Amino acid sequence: MTFVGRARRLDSHGTRALCRFGVLLALLVLLAGPGNTTSGRRVLAQAPSVPASADGGRPTVTRVPLPSVTGGFAIWGATGQDARGHIWFGVATAYTPVPSAHLIEYDPVTAKAIDRGNVVDELQRLGILRPGEHQAKIHSKIVPGPDGCLYFASMDEEGENEDGSRPPTWGGHLWRLRVATGRWEHLGATTEALIAVAAGDRFVYALGYFGHVLYQYDTSTARLRRLEVGSVDGHISRNFFSDYRGHVYVPRLRAEAAGSGRKIAVSLVEFGPDLQQVAETPIDADRYLRNDWATESHGIIAVQPMADRSIFFTTHRGYLYHVMPPPPSPSPDLPAQPASSVARTASVAPVGWVHPDGPMYPPSLFTTDDGRTLFAVAQAPAGFQWLTCALDHLPCRVVPLAVAGMDPALLARAALYGSATRDASGGHYVVGALPIPGGNLYDPLVLRIEPRP
Repeated sequence: MTFVGRARRLDSHGTRALCRFGVLLALLVLLAGPGNTTSGRRVLAQAPSVPASADGGRPTVTRVPLPSVTGGFAIWGATGQDARGHIWFGVATAYTPVPSAHLIEYDPVTAKAIDRGNVVDELQRLGILRPGEHQAKIHSKIVPGPDGCLYFASMDEEGENEDGSRPPTWGGHLWRLRVATGRWEHLGATTEALIAVAAGDRFVYALGYFGHVLYQYDTSTARLRRLEVGSVDGHISRNFFSDYRGHVYVPRLRAEAAGSGRKIAVSLVEFGPDLQQVAETPIDADRYLRNDWATESHGIIAVQPMADRSIFFTTHRGYLYHVMPPPPSPSPDLPAQPASSVARTASVAPVGWVHPDGPMYPPSLFTTDDGRTLFAVAQAPAGFQWLTCALDHLPCRVVPLAVAGMDPALLARAALYGSATRDASGGHYVVGALPIPGGNLYDPLVLRIEPRP
């Protein structure tokens, strides 16, 4: 695909037309406590709008400088951190004859960012680069595995049909980076483009399109397994997730007859480490799909694991869900129940709209170390907002997201993504693409957001 086509879409798997929604600035309240639980699990509830604090509650937002990358134009949620506290980004490229995504390492202490290589060069070094191959994106999260290595995936869009009838020409690759040496290791090539990566227990999972194809890599045996979960048209969920047991959760979409037309049924499917389905929870399609348009809907767009091992996630439509896996066995003397046991499945609870006025595109979720506060980024008509939600008793504060020295109108035209990545000093990392003034081109964007107490 030419760059003209890429510029038109900006990023077909990140944002189309920057996903504007016609809703008003308002407030979200997330409440929890001993008196607000169901079967012992935390439940969040919305409350009437409350004014922000006197100082506005605005976080400190700074732009993180990046090294120059040939053709670099965006970071589509590809963030992660290693055990040392260094932050990692995957920079997508487009303004070059051979697009090749780069991996960037950032040290928050020294504020230095280093280019750690690009996909095409690594494929060539390993002797597996196909003539003419492109790998324009590292779209996935960059996740630590149990071995201390970082895992991520690369992909390309060239030749694909957006309606799902044809996969991209070059598919995807699953990678491992040895942090101590900076050396890339190739774990597998796939026909599908790999858009997301998650890790749990000893397993690393990747999600490919079209058809929501799940790959499982066993870090103990190096076995790579494949399972088609199912989707419709060109729909691709931008994220999925795994829990501490190595169970993985993937959206499934089905087209069902409805009168003279059809309707789309959506569910969240839980698979055990043996890739056997152990649960399937229906998801209201109106809370998941944008205007019942599967191809243009981004599915799960933000994910945040919590200190209690539960997971929050948001959909393209802006609906918040809470997934609570069962706790570990209470005693090492008591054997754990089989992964396929119904009693060991997670509960999936709908919480409510992230924004109390209804649908709103919420591309990012974060939390604090103690798991008592949930943060979110929301994309409002007037620009991006920062939501601060204390889960025990405080209402959520909603304030405009502003970057010192940056034109608010320019920021409002940006695309922002990224969840869960946080440094040791309490800075949360939001990434995306920032328009270059005076044209239709974009630069990669990294924002460090430090909330106010």
